[in-house]
Amino acid sequence: MNTLAKKELIREVVSTQLPVLIEEIERKVDDSASRTSSNQNWLQTPRNKEGKATNALDKEEIDRIANLLLNAEEGAFELAITSHKAHGIAIDYIVLELIPELARKLGKHWEEDSLSFADVSIGVNKLERVIYKLDYLFQANQLERQQNKSIFISGCPGSQHSLGTLIFANFLTFSGWQVHRPSKVNIDSMVEGVESKMHQAVAISVSTNEQLEELPNLINLLRQKSKNPEIVVLIGGPLYNRAPDAFDHIQADVKAFSPEGSVQQLEQYLSQLEQKT
Repeated sequence: MNTLAKKELIREVVSTQLPVLIEEIERKVDDSASRTSSNQNWLQTPRNKEGKATNALDKEEIDRIANLLLNAEEGAFELAITSHKAHGIAIDYIVLELIPELARKLGKHWEEDSLSFADVSIGVNKLERVIYKLDYLFQANQLERQQNKSIFISGCPGSQHSLGTLIFANFLTFSGWQVHRPSKVNIDSMVEGVESKMHQAVAISVSTNEQLEELPNLINLLRQKSKNPEIVVLIGGPLYNRAPDAFDHIQADVKAFSPEGSVQQLEQYLSQLEQKT
């Protein structure tokens, strides 16, 4: 089946089956929420000052949801997200604004040493699970945005979490990129990823000093193996955010702090390259 036929099939499925599925999910969430005790007010529909449902959450509500990341009750955080989605909060807002904000809050706790590594890991895993569960809806929303530009994204070999690359991937998808990620975060999978398809760029997230030490060799290897000899290399991640000066020696085309900034800088760089040709 060619690419056009696949897109048409996806659109047909989304238009015919997805609304029914969403309706059923929302019905079950509403039933679950109605059975929940009144003191669990995090399940209430977000309202603005006029009492109308709004498409964004205020700081107080975001803080309540953030606290659920550390809630020992199984499923409490995911149920809160699902409930807000069922009550009209846009999937794009949840994926591109709410989840990154919750991730920043977790990161701040870690920097301030107010949470243990175990607590932060639990919170990160909950955020990752929610992103994966919402992915099919988010991707369906972006079909019309997709353009002929491809990027391969990965953490460094040995990375334990994928939250940062997931968030970045969603910002790229929203900007029309075709995003590819390895099934496993190791050198073989990364090499296969850049060898198998013509990508305009490769993005690498760096988390530890050990990964930074191996980064120059990794970049050289990926450039050598890439199907695109002019592939653009983008670097970011937790370690770069904390210590950007430590990356001065890294020969990358783009270095960026935030997912939003990474997308903007990458597209500006590619635009400049096009103007030179």
